[in-house]
Amino acid sequence: MQMVKIQIPERDDRVKSLVEMARRGRIVCLRDDIFIVPEPALNLLQSFGVHYKELGRGGIDYGEKALRNSLV
Repeated sequence: MQMVKIQIPERDDRVKSLVEMARRGRIVCLRDDIFIVPEPALNLLQSFGVHYKELGRGGIDYGEKALRNSLV
């Protein structure tokens, strides 16, 4: 499964989508309103009309690597 790094700049969009995404899978939250989510979460965001910017893609360990790198 692909993990996707996204940024959701609008606060209202973040609030409504974060809860729904968390119910359906694992989410990694980083600073600056950046999240790493499973690829199927993008369909959920589109169904809610949430505007996001895709920043990158990676494998299942993409989230762990991003967390490790953010601590450096």
